[in-house]
Amino acid sequence: MDIKSFFTSIDQRILYDLIARKVKSEEILWLARTIIFHDCVRDVPPKIQSQPSLFNKLPRDKSLFTAAKGKGLPIGNLTSQFFANVYLNGLDQFVKHNLKAKYYLRYVDDFLILSDDKKYLEFCRDAVAEFVRSELKIVAHPDKQFIRPISCGIDFVGYIIRSEYVLVRKRTVAECRSKLERSESGSDQYREILNSYLAHFRWANSYGLRKFLTDFVGKFTM
Repeated sequence: MDIKSFFTSIDQRILYDLIARKVKSEEILWLARTIIFHDCVRDVPPKIQSQPSLFNKLPRDKSLFTAAKGKGLPIGNLTSQFFANVYLNGLDQFVKHNLKAKYYLRYVDDFLILSDDKKYLEFCRDAVAEFVRSELKIVAHPDKQFIRPISCGIDFVGYIIRSEYVLVRKRTVAECRSKLERSESGSDQYREILNSYLAHFRWANSYGLRKFLTDFVGKFTM
């Protein structure tokens, strides 16, 4: 499962209240308020940082420019990555202590539960969707909730994870090829793209793929 438009859906007041429950230092709370409630879309006109046409291609539910008042955090901020974990800590505790899930993994807003009981997984799916809706004011993505046998592999954090090996997503390989084709061979940008994807591919069983890329380029080592 994952959360629909997670970063643009975060309720700023709920997030701040979660922090205030644990933090008593007024200086830290002031800093938290300054960051969380700051309206970053008013800082710099978009045309200074990017082409206005690019913003027109962004889905409305993925943009802070169309987010409801009091909703959303900028994805690029390092503080937002930290706040995302603070925000979903309640979900972690609910899954572990209320649902008693033995095998639970979460990376930001992508999460999975493993069990050999399909009925239990169906119960967890519905319970999680209701918890995030009622407690955190966010929505479990209706089109990204799957119950599958482990033999199909687990599509998680950019890889297809199977019991004996790990594969890179086909979509990721296609994106790598597309970006390299659009870049000038031998340029700094070309090298950065290649090295970035090679680093990603290393975490999978991808020797053949990495060898093909390095042989094709002819200038880089694995």
